[in-house]
Amino acid sequence: MSVRRVVTQRVVDSARRVVGAALESAPRVATRTGTLGTARAVATTRMIRERVRTTERKVSAKMGAVGSCRGFAAGCGREGACETPVGAPAGARGFSTEKSEGEATSEEEAKESESDAEGGDGEVDELSRLRGELEEKDAKVADLTDRVLRTMAEMENLRERTRRQAEDAKKFAIQGFCKDLLDVADNLDRAIATVTENDAEADLEAIKAKLKSFHEGVVMTEKQLASVFNKNGVTKFNPEGEEFDANAHMALFNVPVPEGSDAKPGTIAAVTKTGYSLHERVIRAAEVGVYQ
Repeated sequence: MSVRRVVTQRVVDSARRVVGAALESAPRVATRTGTLGTARAVATTRMIRERVRTTERKVSAKMGAVGSCRGFAAGCGREGACETPVGAPAGARGFSTEKSEGEATSEEEAKESESDAEGGDGEVDELSRLRGELEEKDAKVADLTDRVLRTMAEMENLRERTRRQAEDAKKFAIQGFCKDLLDVADNLDRAIATVTENDAEADLEAIKAKLKSFHEGVVMTEKQLASVFNKNGVTKFNPEGEEFDANAHMALFNVPVPEGSDAKPGTIAAVTKTGYSLHERVIRAAEVGVYQ
């Protein structure tokens, strides 16, 4: 193959590579238009067009150089003046077998175009991924906010309901005890009704019968009251003869130990008022007199 054909083939191949790279990057630019914006796509298209024009100018210049080389080679064939002197450097020849500066620049520009297009696709994928993550986080934030608001509303309702229940429990805690005492109150009313002011004019036998009936009614009422107390955990205690206990007894007076008695000092001699306890807790201490 002659020198002219070699130079021409290399120039044409370089031009084809540059133009092919520009044409390959054009569809990618069209694809990125919808996501990166019209302005950026227009700028990229202008840049590609400018590179194509530059490449065309370089190709034209190289084709002119090839024509000059052909003329130079023809002249050398006629005159034999283009032979390289012995010992001359390789650059002294009319052409070089290495790639020219224009070819290297064109290849670098084509590679840059491809890398820019690939980088643009990577940016689109990254942007889509970030948008998806942002939407997912926004959905989670909205869900958590709704849960927090619902929880706060439920806690407020629970607090209000608990407050009302506590007030009701405080008001009606003795409701059952009061209901049991109603029967005792009814018996007391009946006992009072058995004796009236007009009974003073009745004979002695009638008065005795009424007093006996009154006494029996009062005794029954007292038994019923004791039953109500036991039902609700109230216990009556009479500590006479027991040792004095400051936690359950209240000493009102001292009593001397009688001569010949087995009583010991510190024991209870008399009880003026019985004591009561509620579930083994003293609610009223017994008032007592203590031997001294």
